[in-house]
Amino acid sequence: LWLTDTAKPPAGRGGLAAVPALAGLARAVLLTGLTAVLLGFGGTARAELDKALIQAGWSEFTFEDKLANRFARPDGHPDVIQIDTDNSVSIAYLPFTARPVNLKRTPYLTFSWRRLGPAVDTDLTQKGGDDRTLAVYVAFPYQPERASFKERLLRPFVEASEGADAPGRVLTYLWGGGQRRGRWFENPYTGSAGWMQILQVPSDPEQVWFSHQIDVRADFKDRFGYPPPNPSYIAIAADSDDTKSMFSAQVRTLGFSG
Repeated sequence: LWLTDTAKPPAGRGGLAAVPALAGLARAVLLTGLTAVLLGFGGTARAELDKALIQAGWSEFTFEDKLANRFARPDGHPDVIQIDTDNSVSIAYLPFTARPVNLKRTPYLTFSWRRLGPAVDTDLTQKGGDDRTLAVYVAFPYQPERASFKERLLRPFVEASEGADAPGRVLTYLWGGGQRRGRWFENPYTGSAGWMQILQVPSDPEQVWFSHQIDVRADFKDRFGYPPPNPSYIAIAADSDDTKSMFSAQVRTLGFSG
């Protein structure tokens, strides 16, 4: 399944499209693995997603009182998504409602990425000031039988604010700082409901494509201790609002394969 192929967007509202209006509630339940904890905030802002991506089923999650990134397909490059960030932060995401991913058949997440311009170097293991050059997120559905007591207790509030399809687990692959390459660490906003791994460090050169083939099924089992359900969403982002940076980055041939 190659996620740069054109497809109709799924009908109805997706989990990330339904941004919670109750910001205080969203912050109070971050440990449940909410959609909003991909970067740790909730809210709405002006979206910056080009028509080609919208037609392919992508949407954008934005953050209250934050400028949004610009996501676009460069002319003549239908397999590339470019992110332009300028003191801004937002996430482009693709629900798998219309085109499900079966991790037993296609467990490998494959993509190439590169940065165009300066890299940001912040500590992604800490809350606040955690800008990143690039991030790829894989979100998984909530499973009550796998949830902690706290997650089960708070789930009705999560679904009331974000919808029944708000994810329960998230794996994040990063181009950023705060840890050595290849090291896993807990998402500082989600705790054990989300894990993050540095694939590229800030000193890696610009204008160079770096390619990755990631066994998502194995990573999920290694991090969470049980086999994964099929993913609900994939998302990409850059983040420059804390460092007031400006740069572009690209992700190419994003998809799942066997």
